[in-house]
Amino acid sequence: MIGDRLALQEHDRVAELLDTADSSLRYLLHGDCGVHNFLFSQGKLAGVIDPTPVVGDPVYDLIYAFCSSPDELRPDIIRPSMERLSAALHKSYDLKSEVLVGLYFRLDACIRHHPKDLDAYLEAWSNWTGLY
Repeated sequence: MIGDRLALQEHDRVAELLDTADSSLRYLLHGDCGVHNFLFSQGKLAGVIDPTPVVGDPVYDLIYAFCSSPDELRPDIIRPSMERLSAALHKSYDLKSEVLVGLYFRLDACIRHHPKDLDAYLEAWSNWTGLY
């Protein structure tokens, strides 16, 4: 679906990131942990609905939630949550790599379901690939 919207080397980058990913952490995950499934009451998260259960690394749900909206796709927004997850699981994550994989998957969904957001996601992709 993404096709020529990204350069060939960007597709190769994601394939390499997936090839080197550690798949040893296996938890039951929500699977569709996007902001569209968050319920709030009095300004606080009250629940998460509409699961699509999958087994995998908890970072999947975190990155899915982060990438589920084109708003605020910045390192300073996700880093504190990533650090808490890393500490809780006694595992380190490469923030840039995890977000790039999440953004890549989100680009596909965006093209199919939310094409009006594509430019914002492509800008986020460009910003994240340019980081450190």
